[in-house]
Amino acid sequence: MRALHFRDGMKLCVMGREPWLKCLRQTLRSLPWIVASVPGVALAQWVDNFDTINPAWVTDRYEPAGFQSVPFLGDNRLQITIDQSGSSSNRPSGYSASLFNTQGRLRPVGSTGAWSLSAEVYVAAAFDTSTGQLVRTDLWARTGATSTTGDYAIIGITNASPTDPLNPDALDRGFHFQVFDGTQADPTGWFDAGVPADFAFDAWHTLAETSNGTTVNYLLDGVVVYTDPAADGADLQTAFIQAYNFGQTDGNGLNSYSVYWDNAAAAVPEPASYALCGGAAVLGLAWVRRFGSRRE
Repeated sequence: MRALHFRDGMKLCVMGREPWLKCLRQTLRSLPWIVASVPGVALAQWVDNFDTINPAWVTDRYEPAGFQSVPFLGDNRLQITIDQSGSSSNRPSGYSASLFNTQGRLRPVGSTGAWSLSAEVYVAAAFDTSTGQLVRTDLWARTGATSTTGDYAIIGITNASPTDPLNPDALDRGFHFQVFDGTQADPTGWFDAGVPADFAFDAWHTLAETSNGTTVNYLLDGVVVYTDPAADGADLQTAFIQAYNFGQTDGNGLNSYSVYWDNAAAAVPEPASYALCGGAAVLGLAWVRRFGSRRE
């Protein structure tokens, strides 16, 4: 049985059809989306469920083979497709550099001060391989008051080697989450965030980044996996959803994979939002324990 998307899961919680602990996890996982959606609590810059592709999403470095809204697991989602047409050997002159292996789109945000950015990614079991197709996809944030200042904050998934990422035969390949905490002047700041012990494949997982201006927290399903002091972490300029073209070919000369994203949200939290998060967590715990005790 597939893992439930949080909107589906919360419906089953309300109907009393899920164990209380699972319902609590659903509640906590939903908080970034809830906070971004409540008027007067968080100033939502935008919330995108990808029923269609908003024209505000424009090509970043290089357009992937596909960036489209498609039906997937009962709803429309963002599908990003990478294939051989975008590999370095097949790109037009002037686009062969490794910079253009990163392929996706960006969307302006333009918030000032503290901010949060989140989205859900579907992690297929096929990605959990050390010999198959190389895969990487990320949620990016670009901070700073001007186009020449600021930092990049990135959280995503990959099954590439952390030491030799372009080598499909690397001995240390394996699925993991990773975080980028480097600045424009220091592009080497990748951190291997590993994989939670109870992690489920073929399931949706929420990736998020939050900043109070001086510190950026990176979260997986509501749990902080990395904290980075960021001297220029305020003012969210741009959000990106990207994938990576490794140029890898299989026995048929193919290099192709697709990743699915949903419910991207950019928001500026007001002080009340922190109280909402804490209160929602406490109420969620009390609620699911109350209903769980009736069923146990």
